[in-house]
Amino acid sequence: MEFDDIRQFESDTSQGKIRFRIMDLDNGTLVLISGSDKFRLGLSAVAIPPGQGRSEPTSTGLFSAGLDAALVRTLAERVSAWINQSCMVVVAVSALNQALMMELMTILKNHLLT
Repeated sequence: MEFDDIRQFESDTSQGKIRFRIMDLDNGTLVLISGSDKFRLGLSAVAIPPGQGRSEPTSTGLFSAGLDAALVRTLAERVSAWINQSCMVVVAVSALNQALMMELMTILKNHLLT
């Protein structure tokens, strides 16, 4: 079943194939990222774009702590700034690290801004 407001694609990374599903909502965007064949809940963050006196996006993490929270929040903030909308990112990838997060960020940037 196809929907105009849902995009799905896969990309190869240093840790294997990663699946992406992007859902355009009335009031923002939901980005699901999975390292397996199915999407699932994982490290999550919600961000709002810069505005109303803020020069940078603002975010909060869910289901995450420490470095993982910072990585996912940074990704959500970047996506939110690129699309100028609120954004929720859910990352269900094992062995998440800064290098992989940079790869994911580049993939999303190329997909969202082209």
